[in-house]
Amino acid sequence: MNLKLLAYDWLGLNQRLFEGINAAMPASLEGLVRVGSALGNYWGAPLVVAALLLWGRSCADVEYGARIIDRAILFGWAFLSAFAIASALKWGLDLPRPGTVLGQAAHVLAQEEPTHGFPSGHSVYAMLVATAMWPIVSAPGRVMLLLGLLGVGYSRIALGAHFPADVVGGWMVGLACFVAANDLTQRIPMVRSASHALALRLSGRSRLRATK
Repeated sequence: MNLKLLAYDWLGLNQRLFEGINAAMPASLEGLVRVGSALGNYWGAPLVVAALLLWGRSCADVEYGARIIDRAILFGWAFLSAFAIASALKWGLDLPRPGTVLGQAAHVLAQEEPTHGFPSGHSVYAMLVATAMWPIVSAPGRVMLLLGLLGVGYSRIALGAHFPADVVGGWMVGLACFVAANDLTQRIPMVRSASHALALRLSGRSRLRATK
C-alpha cells in the first residue's frame, strides 16, 4: 500500500465521494454554486483586508477596533505564506484534476487546467478568511463563516474542479499557515514590532494595545 493511496485516494473513497457529489448537483443550483466558488477566489484578499481595516478604524470601541486591525494584518501575513506554499504544492505534486482522471464521467463546469489539483486554492483562501474573522465576530457570524467554508468546498467539487481530498487539503494548508503566522508574530520580536507599528499607522490612533 503506497502513501498516495492512503493519504490522498483514501482507499478509493476520494473518487467515490467526488462522483456522488458531482453527479448529484441539480442544474437549478448551478448559479448559486458558481457564486459560492467565486467567494473562494483569492483575488478577493485585498478586499478582505480593506474591509477589516475600515471596520477597525470606524469602530467606536478602541480596543475592539485594535483587535480587528490586528486580524487584518495577521491575515495578510498568513495569505502570503499560504499562497507560496499552496503554489509549491500544486506544482510540486502536480496531481490531476477530476476531468483528467475520469474524463467524460466527471461533470466539469469550471474551466481549469488539467493538473495542479492539490490543494484547492479556493479552499485555502476560504479557511484563511474564516480563521481570521472567527475571534472578532459573534455566534451568528461564526455560523456564516462555517457555511461559507463548506459552501466553497462543496462548490469546487460540484463544479468538477477538485476532488474532496483537494478541498480538505486546502483547508489544512490554510489553517496551518494562519497558525504559523500567528506564532511567528508572537515569537519573533522583529515581526511582532513591524506588525504592531503597521497596526498603529493603519489605525490612525496614537495608542494601540497589542492583542494576545
